[in-house]
Amino acid sequence: MFNVLFFGTYVPLQGTEYIVKAAKLLEREQDILFVFAGKGQERQKTQDLSERLGLKNTVFKDMLDPIHLRQEIADTDVCLGIFGDTPKTPLVIPNKVYESLAMGKAVITADTSAIRELFSDSDIILIPAADAAALAGAILNLKNNSIIREGIAWRGHEKFMKSASYQVIGEELVTIIHEHLH
Repeated sequence: MFNVLFFGTYVPLQGTEYIVKAAKLLEREQDILFVFAGKGQERQKTQDLSERLGLKNTVFKDMLDPIHLRQEIADTDVCLGIFGDTPKTPLVIPNKVYESLAMGKAVITADTSAIRELFSDSDIILIPAADAAALAGAILNLKNNSIIREGIAWRGHEKFMKSASYQVIGEELVTIIHEHLH
């Protein structure tokens, strides 16, 4: 089974309806499973959409504690970022992107100015926001091309380690503090 993981809160920024619509587009692919883990204001709406579409390739789980979330990420093939079309979308890199990259997973997320400040097409699969067809295509491409998937995961992990790990950010913070103290 090829597992695709969404985890987080169900707020409009996440664009979970586009993930469900991508699942619909990929329902004929018998070996793709979409796992949704989390809670939030649009959880029921998202689950209802999945049920209305008659999807058998989606599973909904509650918010996971850190140990179980870490295991869920480890067990998945692709992690999903954000896909909503909201004013906040172009302004953020969600924590789940960092967490997934830290664990060496391939990530698909919306192509935004914020994500491009740190990442490129070689580190993460970037697609237009609010585009279920593009998301479905990206998932299928990663499923069918393990070399591409593993390369994206490796390069994304390397970029995370060089640019956004706790060690790197901690060193930058120490430098900033020293500059302001002197």
